[in-house]
Amino acid sequence: MTTKANRKLQMKLSATLLIWSMLCISWVCLYMDDIKSNAASKYGCITPGITNVYFRESPAGEPITYNGSNIMLNGGQELEILSTKNSSWYKVSLIYAGNEYTGYVSSSFITIYSEESGGNSGDTDFENYLNKQGFPESYKEQLRSLHALHPNWVFKAVHTGLDWEDVVANEVNISGRVNNMVEGYSGNPRYNWRSTTVGYNYKNDTWSSYDGSTWFAASDDLVTYYLDPRVYLYEKFIFAFETLSYDSSQTKDGVESILYGTFMANSKPSGSSSTYAELMVKAGKKSGVSPYHIASRIKQEIGASITSGTNGKNTTYPGIYNFYNIGAFASPEGNAIINGLKWASSGSSYGRPWNTAYKSILGGAQYIGDNYILKGQNTLYTQKFNVTYTACLYSHQYMGNVQAVSSEAQKVYAAYSGSGTLGNAITFSIPVYKNMPATMVSKPSDYGNPNNYLKSLSVNGYSLSPKFSVSKTTEYTLDIPANKSSVDISASTVNSNATVNGTGNVSLKKGTNVIKIVVTAQNGNKRTYKLTINRGAATNVADEPDNPSGGTTFNGSYTIADGYITNISPSTSVSSFTKKLGASGSISITTADGTVKNSGDVGTGDKVTTGDATYQIVIYGDVNGDGKISALDLLKIQKHLMGSSSLKGAALTAANVKHKGSVSALDLLKVQKYIMGSGKISQK
Repeated sequence: MTTKANRKLQMKLSATLLIWSMLCISWVCLYMDDIKSNAASKYGCITPGITNVYFRESPAGEPITYNGSNIMLNGGQELEILSTKNSSWYKVSLIYAGNEYTGYVSSSFITIYSEESGGNSGDTDFENYLNKQGFPESYKEQLRSLHALHPNWVFKAVHTGLDWEDVVANEVNISGRVNNMVEGYSGNPRYNWRSTTVGYNYKNDTWSSYDGSTWFAASDDLVTYYLDPRVYLYEKFIFAFETLSYDSSQTKDGVESILYGTFMANSKPSGSSSTYAELMVKAGKKSGVSPYHIASRIKQEIGASITSGTNGKNTTYPGIYNFYNIGAFASPEGNAIINGLKWASSGSSYGRPWNTAYKSILGGAQYIGDNYILKGQNTLYTQKFNVTYTACLYSHQYMGNVQAVSSEAQKVYAAYSGSGTLGNAITFSIPVYKNMPATMVSKPSDYGNPNNYLKSLSVNGYSLSPKFSVSKTTEYTLDIPANKSSVDISASTVNSNATVNGTGNVSLKKGTNVIKIVVTAQNGNKRTYKLTINRGAATNVADEPDNPSGGTTFNGSYTIADGYITNISPSTSVSSFTKKLGASGSISITTADGTVKNSGDVGTGDKVTTGDATYQIVIYGDVNGDGKISALDLLKIQKHLMGSSSLKGAALTAANVKHKGSVSALDLLKVQKYIMGSGKISQK
């Protein structure tokens, strides 16, 4: 080979090596990126204020369901973020209705907690300031993040001296004191956000309304969530704690951004030469109240559309205006507007009667200033939850909507953002309580009816003691003859979306049998009824041997409970099953339709009959009863979830391969992984 040829070969080899080196580097970089994105779990939550976020099986895939309905996530839902490799869809793990799920959520709805919470974030002065203010550790992580975004913001700790549990006890609704309401209507009933202790009749699953027909007492869990100051320590919600005194940096344009989408935006009241926004700025300056607070409060109270309370054309009180709904006390009849106009037309304080739009805007601002801001209730939060005006703690509270603080705070944030003044030195006064939970309170899901009561419970041929009625009684008893080896139990639920487990034909042993009947509400809450059945008279039971002649006992490795035999491996032959069952007497095995089975494999739904009882076989994952786990079982579970067919009895139990809750997409996924060889299904 010539020298020239050698050089050409060397050049080709060098080029090839260079290309391979570059490819290797690229692969390593991609591999490292993947490792970095999955190296350690992060934690976060659904951004507070956001509701009804889909939780999906794969990026942009099918929603994950619970009890046959889509799981919808709301702001504050805690997440373990498993991967951010897909920047649009984060893989997360979460707890929903007591069960752990893994799936995907759009990253646009997720707030990731700062990774600097364990240290002082490099700002010693700010750390010293937080310590000096006495903020709890559980506040600091979010305050550091806010400080990094807006260094000019000032956070002041308001040490209320109140115990957290006392605050909660005094703010949750009780009979005769409903201060916190939530809206629910046909399109979005929010059953799980409604109280079940106030204004609720569990016997017929109905709620009493407290303002019109759509406002109900809020649940204890929802009130507790909105009470937790840490819920608001995010950029868009921190304005719940903004000091509400007049600030000259607040502009007409900022007010307009709050009024956007309402009848007041860029418009003038009838007979006025000034816009609503201009009147609000003018009223703020004169009353000493923040114009942004005036605008957001009015928008919160009266909404986007003009009404007879704001147009001066009410037939009962013509020419009268009330932009704040002051005096508009709630009533089931929904006459709050009339009550508010009556208040605005009478008396002489605060410029009444309010016979012009401006007099109402100014007078209402003065009312709020005198009655709230100057009494120490100088933030949205403390006006809703009075923990600072000590003369009347937990009363003298403005706004019945438990979500009003968060919604108004967002409007104020939008005003600052729209006017470009978020960088100003804004002061936030943040309440601190004694003995608070170590972490922020989680927001309850608004989905699902909470009723888990039985409407009926009966045992065919027998009477229960006490007699069943829809009540809070959950324990019943009955006696049956010694020669009765099983009973048929029937039950129905008050709410049609609840499910019942533990009914049907139940095998009994001699003596005392405790049958548990579990009702699972649509929201996942469970209620357990205990039915104690005494088989045979007590005086005779002691005279009978534990295993009378003809009876059958089992000493094998299978699990026998609730009429089912489980812990059986797929593809178990009849002979192998019989041997491992360890029955002391004779048994027979038949298919679900009664055909005798002497060979082949046992499968879900097969019946094992002894001298005195009958049991059904359950092999988890084997839904079609052939003793194997295959694509046929996958199809049956899929049809059940889609509603095109319904699994019952042993087949329904076998489909629940995760052994908890109800059959869901997670069971489908587990069976799929088993078939592909990448997962296991426990038979225990």
